[in-house]
Amino acid sequence: MLPVGPLMVEHRLIERMIALLGREAKRIRATGKADTDFVLAGIEFIRLYADRSHHGKEEEILFRELKTKPLSAKHRLVLEELEAEHVQGRKAVARLATVRERVIKGEAAAIRDLAALLEDLAKFYPAHIEKEDRDFFLPCMDYFTEDERARLLEEEETFDRNLLTAHFEGLLDAREGKPLAAAAPVELEGAAATRYGCMACGYIYDPRMGDAAQHIPPGTPFDQLPDEWICPHCHVTRKMFIPQGGIRP
Repeated sequence: MLPVGPLMVEHRLIERMIALLGREAKRIRATGKADTDFVLAGIEFIRLYADRSHHGKEEEILFRELKTKPLSAKHRLVLEELEAEHVQGRKAVARLATVRERVIKGEAAAIRDLAALLEDLAKFYPAHIEKEDRDFFLPCMDYFTEDERARLLEEEETFDRNLLTAHFEGLLDAREGKPLAAAAPVELEGAAATRYGCMACGYIYDPRMGDAAQHIPPGTPFDQLPDEWICPHCHVTRKMFIPQGGIRP
């Protein structure tokens, strides 16, 4: 099996979810109502499966190794485009989560915005997947020896096991009330030390502590959090946070 084989199989599952999200957009246009629970399921699927797992293997294994190879100008350009599209997808899903919250609050324009974002995703992901399947994955296997391909495949399998274990351990720990393991806090001063509170659920982000659940190291100011970061308690985006003053005494 080639290292890109499992990635291409995963594409088929992602396509199925994206097709359902596209269908939901049509239903919203027709009825003016949204299934916000299903939209949340779609957001969580994309964040965990399509991005953290699938894109994680691409970026942290396949793309990492390809960058060490003498890629053709065409393949290097496509690689750069794919990485940029991953970032674009994360931002789109973050916007989707924000608009879903607006729908739940009953904002009049939010339902149209939700349908538009779902339509954008329904166009974006198939085009991105086609570019990888048609123009990149198989041709790029020529850059690797058989031994290198076998090593990449093994690393992908390990990546999946570790990700699933970490994810479900986190779910169980949270359910059982166990605190997540965290690194030692980092002292900060000035604006960097400002804590931010979630307007939806009250969670406080403390930059001294970071966010172990989302791999945010201690000492990360709120304005340096990645765009795809979400509230670990209720999953709203950064836009739902407001400053709370300095660090805890």
